[in-house]
Amino acid sequence: MSRLEVLGWWFNERAPNGLPRPQLLVAPCLPRERDAVVIYLRAAPMLVTYEEPSWCRFACGERDMGRRDLTDGIYVWPDGLAHYVERHDVRLPERFVAHVLTRNSVIAPFALPEESFGLYDNKPWLTWARAQGACLDLDDWDIPTHDIARRIDKELTDVDHESIALCRGDTRQVVLAFADGSLEVRQLRPGGHAPRRLVGWHEWPIAH
Repeated sequence: MSRLEVLGWWFNERAPNGLPRPQLLVAPCLPRERDAVVIYLRAAPMLVTYEEPSWCRFACGERDMGRRDLTDGIYVWPDGLAHYVERHDVRLPERFVAHVLTRNSVIAPFALPEESFGLYDNKPWLTWARAQGACLDLDDWDIPTHDIARRIDKELTDVDHESIALCRGDTRQVVLAFADGSLEVRQLRPGGHAPRRLVGWHEWPIAH
């Protein structure tokens, strides 16, 4: 089975992960190349549809970025990816851009694969994004389970946070998210370090 190489999977502030932040991939692009990529991204057929729509990570007001995955038989991407390239100048891997240009933005005929476990391959996307410095360093951090989040909340009655974004069990550190998008890294262990405030995820260390 030939796997489909993923493009355009993004960091989710609602469920923090190691995927890239598109804000860190903004770069000038030749209009000819950008237009060719946008045409290609929008021309591909649908592979699968989801119930919930995606939203723009730039908070530009786009709340329905589509709910489909599109594919050209080699790559696969969400149908909102063209928006990032066209409106926000997000660049994609050079290898994909060359792939588009050699085909003059035309999707070559192919047999649409059946949806199956293991069909998607996100390793090349992550490897490229990390090399661009677009991924956050979330090693050893996990999204808390419901029970762990409840236990942490009982220890943080003095903090009016919106949610517990991440936790680190070995040091009992937690990352609290606030309504204004700011973060606070706290150590629950008695005698630990003072809380560290971050304006947002853009201040989180980048993985290299």
